[in-house]
Amino acid sequence: MMMMVWECVATPAAVHYTNTYNKYQAFTFNQLEEKKESQYCYSDDPHPYHHLATKTSYLYARDTHLTHDTLVPEGCEGRQVWHVVRHGTRYPSPNDLQEFITILPLLQTRILQAHQDGKGKLCPGDVALVAGWELGDLNTSLALNLTAAGAAEVRGLAADLQVALPTLLHQPFTNQSYTFRHTKSERTEMSARAYAEGVFGSSAQVYFPPPLDPDPVLKFYDMCLRYRVEVKDNPEAVKESTLFLHGPQMAAVITRVSLRLGLSLTQHEVNLLYNGCRYYQAWSPTLPSAWCVAFTHHDLKVLEYNQDLKDYYEVGYGHSINYQMACPLIQDAFQHFRSVVEGEGGPKGVFYFTHSVALLTMMTRLGLYQDRHPLTHLNLDPTRRWRTSLHGSFAANVAFTLSHCPQHQHKWWVSLVEGERGVGLEGCEGQERGCTWDEWVQVVSRFLPCNLTHICALNQHQQQQQDSYHQQKPAPISVWWRMLKWLVTLFI
Repeated sequence: MMMMVWECVATPAAVHYTNTYNKYQAFTFNQLEEKKESQYCYSDDPHPYHHLATKTSYLYARDTHLTHDTLVPEGCEGRQVWHVVRHGTRYPSPNDLQEFITILPLLQTRILQAHQDGKGKLCPGDVALVAGWELGDLNTSLALNLTAAGAAEVRGLAADLQVALPTLLHQPFTNQSYTFRHTKSERTEMSARAYAEGVFGSSAQVYFPPPLDPDPVLKFYDMCLRYRVEVKDNPEAVKESTLFLHGPQMAAVITRVSLRLGLSLTQHEVNLLYNGCRYYQAWSPTLPSAWCVAFTHHDLKVLEYNQDLKDYYEVGYGHSINYQMACPLIQDAFQHFRSVVEGEGGPKGVFYFTHSVALLTMMTRLGLYQDRHPLTHLNLDPTRRWRTSLHGSFAANVAFTLSHCPQHQHKWWVSLVEGERGVGLEGCEGQERGCTWDEWVQVVSRFLPCNLTHICALNQHQQQQQDSYHQQKPAPISVWWRMLKWLVTLFI
């Protein structure tokens, strides 16, 4: 029996309510498909599933048809490109990397022993992949750093853009013509350097200004107290993800993976295997990843949705503050373009290097990839638009191009590409071809002026809770130590 419910749908422009059915939507398999899944052999699969949420290699997320016409309309001349890029493929966090080093070798031994004991359902090719896996030179000092594959991703992205915009992006490099900016992290700095090499060559003397910390444009979310209170530090904000994580579909994945490997696995161990699958795949995107043998396509789709659901509420349409705070990047692009249109000039290229939170919240602010209904733990929809595998991968990127069109009725034109694919904006008649300048001004005026102080301010109730928390919070050990030393001096 279906129950009628009222469902709150958050959008970048407003919050409205729609009358919908509370339906349990999920991947369904008949017995023939289930049997096929149980006999799945990853090493024999000519088309393995590569959509691994935000840890997807850019090779499997990008569009391969970027051309000059995608960015610059016929009869126009590109005047400025504004490009914001997530860093390329990186190493895991310190904790995850430590688990790779200590636990993955143990799981390798257990899997091979189970197979030797006649347990599990791995085909010979998959067993060989697990047996051939080596930890390599992984160590915790590499945590969160850019990998060689990550540098290659960004270098290739830059080269693609240079081919599409040869009159805008050309050698030699000059500091007056091109601006680079990255956050205070090794992976964004090295991504910026790889990008510069892809456009200007390895011998170019590119200037990279010292990163701002905090950075109000590239890491605005770190400066938004309301975001931290309402979302980042609030478990209730991602309750849909939590419900899915502990729901029947994830439980079924754990059961299937355990049977497939011949082991009794915990949710934590399955998650570690999943991370091993997707990180090793991203590090060597054209080679098989040994840890992906644990999963069928169906398993990976369920795990992908689990990640998408979490990001939907942490950085997507799930909460209004997520996209409200993302206006600094859009304002920056608008101000750069306006300077050119009004005759004040500006660089030919503006290149920013940041993190997935900035990219995904900005896309949400622009209204990209919004589903008709919010994602929930009950509606695993394989046709959903919110797919971080496609739009939030390593090296995910958004580029705006400003073109001058002297022979057209509209003299200035703004094009948008995401992941090297043309994307339309609501309010622009050009759809995938972009916006006239007047349309662009109308679109961004909804988000401007961008006053992050006002957007991120706590309401009275939130502020009282914060004040109460800080009053009750125990003093740090260093404070008690200073007090103890002071008391000791009283008796000396």
